[in-house]
Amino acid sequence: MSLRKMRILLLRLSSVPIIFIVVFVRPRWEVGSAVAVAIESVGYLFLLAGLGVRMWSILYVGGRKSHELVTDGPYSICRNPLYVGTFLLVIGVGLCFENLLVLPALAVIVVPVHVIAARLEERHLVSLFPKEYSLYRQSTPRFWPRLRGYRSRESLVVSLHAVRRVVVDTAAVLLIPMVEDLLEVLHDHAVVPVLWHFP
Repeated sequence: MSLRKMRILLLRLSSVPIIFIVVFVRPRWEVGSAVAVAIESVGYLFLLAGLGVRMWSILYVGGRKSHELVTDGPYSICRNPLYVGTFLLVIGVGLCFENLLVLPALAVIVVPVHVIAARLEERHLVSLFPKEYSLYRQSTPRFWPRLRGYRSRESLVVSLHAVRRVVVDTAAVLLIPMVEDLLEVLHDHAVVPVLWHFP
């Protein structure tokens, strides 16, 4: 199995338990209560932050990943900004669906899977750019952004594939509130069962 296929498989597997929790587990508080509205609003902020980080990262790395070592823009403050954006998106999804159990699932499932995927990618990048990647790894953290290291070029050539990916990411994130509303209706009408209420 190629590195890319293995990484994609790992990332897809990590999403399965998150989807299960979001669909079949619900909080005990009332829909529309002050707590629910506050949690959902914070979730939207995380969604927007995650989407912004992912869009920024894709525009820099799209079409360049296997041909050159990208170390500018978001890649100058951490080595895996796409994954950081994904972490923010997962938190946002959990909060938008008013499902706080997604947060421990993020810590137990999503983060370890992304750490494994990042290590696999690093091995690949070391084989492609042995000297450059070694220096880059020493100066740039894997996930936690170090803002003082930020640097960027004056202009950026963006691939059309990267733009399409940004559009798809944006459309998917913008559908989340509608999916959340639909899921609430399906739960209210017992079309989709709630297997567990918390706390």
